[in-house]
Amino acid sequence: MDASTLHVRHRRPMPPHALLALILLAWPFPPALAHHSDSMYDASRSVSVQGFVTRYVWVNPHVYIYLVQQPGPGGSTIEWEIEGSPPSILHRLGWSPGTLKAGDPIAVTGHPSRNPSLHALLPVTIRSGTTVLFDRGSEEKQLSTVAAATSAPRSGISGIWLTPYVKAIDDLTDPDHMKLTPAGRSAYKHFDERKNPASRCVAYTAPAFMTTPDLKRITERGDTVLIESEFDAAERTVYLNQLSHDGVPSSLQGHSIGHWEGRSLVIDTARFSVNLVGNAYGLPSGTQKHLVERLTQSDDGHSLLYHFELSDPEYLARPIVGEITWQFQPTALYAPPGCNLDVARHYIRQ
Repeated sequence: MDASTLHVRHRRPMPPHALLALILLAWPFPPALAHHSDSMYDASRSVSVQGFVTRYVWVNPHVYIYLVQQPGPGGSTIEWEIEGSPPSILHRLGWSPGTLKAGDPIAVTGHPSRNPSLHALLPVTIRSGTTVLFDRGSEEKQLSTVAAATSAPRSGISGIWLTPYVKAIDDLTDPDHMKLTPAGRSAYKHFDERKNPASRCVAYTAPAFMTTPDLKRITERGDTVLIESEFDAAERTVYLNQLSHDGVPSSLQGHSIGHWEGRSLVIDTARFSVNLVGNAYGLPSGTQKHLVERLTQSDDGHSLLYHFELSDPEYLARPIVGEITWQFQPTALYAPPGCNLDVARHYIRQ
């Protein structure tokens, strides 16, 4: 199976111990790459500006570029705010903290904010001279492409792994097409963007961050396995020496217990805390959310088949199963920046 392979299949009703549901973010603009909806921007309009960078803010949850537009008649200037993708996604596209600096000339075309008092754009293209720094049209293809590792065969799952973007996941997990309970339909219909957890630097939960197209880092530490995601700098710990969730308090990523079955790490996670975007953007998760996962290493150790089964009977009416393959990236730099609360609060501007 290659890096972009995804298997998603529906099953007949299953017993409670095998409950499932597939979740991730579904976005009309960038695929699964944002922390908020497109409601801030007018997709029916396009604006082009050119000027000089004043600030380049490389932080989670999103990168922001500020530029002063070249003076117009009368010498007037305008500072524009350009909202980029999360750093982990731009990292995949070849960006880094040093891609731009104050004084660099750039030209941006994008969708303007619906708020006329804000000079803000969601970019479609960003250029520096004749160099295309960002192109929304090719973003999906770039994120779907993963170079195979050229290192020798290896054992163990510790290391840096890359998750490809798979459009089928976004298509399948759009809440407008998901099978929801009455409570799920109501919660999604009445979701309030101003209460978005991302505006408080709250990371997305598993399995969403496990299928986001970014770098993952796995560290085996005796009786625990630490799994980290560059997107949101999220992390979770799998306990190999525990057999039950009894007595464990609820938390953002829940309580994960694992065991080995041959080359597969089997993970059972419960005790998730209530989350307004725990099942998809705008679709909550409840206290009954339950996740079963497998990370199965290939014979040469260069890929991991990530299989997940998730249920939340309060909000999800029909269980779903999904699989996606991660690829080993021995030379990749895993360097998630911290989340900036002031930047995150941009999501709740009206």
